Amino acid sequence: MTTGSGLLADTRPPVTVDAPAGQRPGGPSTPAPGWYRYALGAITVALVAGLALHAVDGVHPLHQMLSETVASPTGVLLLGVAAAALVTAAACLGIGIRRAGLRRSGPLTLLLALWAAGLVALAVFPMDLSGEPTTYAGVLHRYGAAVAVAVPPLLGLVLAGAGRDDGARQLRAAAVVTAVAGVGFAAAHGPTILLDADSLPYIGLLERILLALVLVVLVRVARVLRDAGTGP
Repeated sequence: MTTGSGLLADTRPPVTVDAPAGQRPGGPSTPAPGWYRYALGAITVALVAGLALHAVDGVHPLHQMLSETVASPTGVLLLGVAAAALVTAAACLGIGIRRAGLRRSGPLTLLLALWAAGLVALAVFPMDLSGEPTTYAGVLHRYGAAVAVAVPPLLGLVLAGAGRDDGARQLRAAAVVTAVAGVGFAAAHGPTILLDADSLPYIGLLERILLALVLVVLVRVARVLRDAGTGP
């Protein structure tokens, strides 16, 4: 990122080349830092596990939540794998924040810790299935899921700041779109949670679109941190 973002020390040179995913800026033969490769690998594992959840019987991909796969042992396992992979990605991004020497490293690290806690909560505490009474575990699952989708766009906005380079603009755009999608999903699904109303049609599709956007934000966050960093 350039110094226009307000996140880097003034002595750090601007990045003018957007290197391919496997390379770092500054030269075609310079490998990407290890934390970046591991972060993308962890996000990929989470994506694969999330896609595999669609093979679990009894959950409609358009009208039901992914968390409803907890009715199956396979669903519990895959949801846990996806959450663990994203927690690993959070740890890798934390290393990227430290290596990049950002001015707002404290708030960014705090957001990552909050995000990881939400992921752990949604994986450890099962969702209350339709027709079942509300439980403490189900409430904690809901809060964890809300944190898991709300924090990444906020993380992206804080990281992008007022930056004017391509990386900052792309991250900011992805974060804004994801935040808007999150608000729309909350408005659509809120009555089901708060008023015990029936779920709206295609609520499962809306959730999956939101989750896909969250992954896009995470990849963009990783790339901005990679471009801002100097250490391997």
